[in-house]
Amino acid sequence: MRYHDFHLREYRVSDFGKHITLHLVYDYAGRPKEESQIEFADVALYNFTHTGGAIITDIGETSLNDLLSEVGESLSAWNQQHGVTGWSDTLENYRKGLESAGHKAWRVVSSVGFYGFIVARSVHQDAPNKSLERTLDR
Repeated sequence: MRYHDFHLREYRVSDFGKHITLHLVYDYAGRPKEESQIEFADVALYNFTHTGGAIITDIGETSLNDLLSEVGESLSAWNQQHGVTGWSDTLENYRKGLESAGHKAWRVVSSVGFYGFIVARSVHQDAPNKSLERTLDR
């Protein structure tokens, strides 16, 4: 997994929140510098906390049901405050809508405080090292 120990240089949210790009860089003394861009498309939901100084340790697909169970209490408040694309009257109906549209969930974990998740239809890496794409597209 080539994103392990890469620094999160920046992330971009575009197309009204439907596209997220993580720009990662591996830049340590005595090692060749590598850059990677991981792009999530058709994003329905995401949340990142404590993005400063993040060193990514894992980007892994997780169960949509498990993720929504974890953040379910926050979703209603997020919907009232910001609007959640596709939100329906219950968490279960929201989950069913996401699943029927082909959405999957990924967790992004770091060794320095950063945590996030993304619910999207697809992910791919735009970098010379394609081993990450195979890892993420299980």
